Amino acid sequence: MRGYAVVAPGRGALVVPALSLGMALLGVAFALLRAPQDPKVLQLLWFALPALAVAVGLIWVGARRRAVELDADLLTVKAGPHTCKVAVAQLDLQHARIVDLDEHTGLRPSIKTFGVALPGYKAGWFRMREGWRKAFCLLTGYRRVLCLPPRGDGATLLLSLQQPQALLDALQDVARRARSR
Repeated sequence: MRGYAVVAPGRGALVVPALSLGMALLGVAFALLRAPQDPKVLQLLWFALPALAVAVGLIWVGARRRAVELDADLLTVKAGPHTCKVAVAQLDLQHARIVDLDEHTGLRPSIKTFGVALPGYKAGWFRMREGWRKAFCLLTGYRRVLCLPPRGDGATLLLSLQQPQALLDALQDVARRARSR
């Protein structure tokens, strides 16, 4: 199994989770100040604090889980809480390319169907602007994105990798070896 490094998200990806955590902590502080007048607030805090801890943990783990791995003829993309596994044979490698999504705006993820969309970080299932085609994204930026279209009806993979050409070369090598068998 070989892993390919994903570009780390920018600081913008931390703004929304940080603001959410700040607002939650502000709510807890307000509840604690209100507790002397209304003892039921403390009972609610016993439920709210564990839920807050779980939510923060999920956001933290989701934002840190970013991996692209190629094992034999199976490409695995882990993006937040989502995982997509695709056989190399299901990819149209003749049309695969490295693109700048600022120039190729039709390939940009537009509608989130089941994923995470933060400033500077998109992970999971989306619909692209052009033709509303399905896409599985692990995007931390729009420059030098590896676009792997499917053969047939599958989902396009959009990946922000530190060395996108290395993965594309490895995928083409796997496909070449499979054809020569």
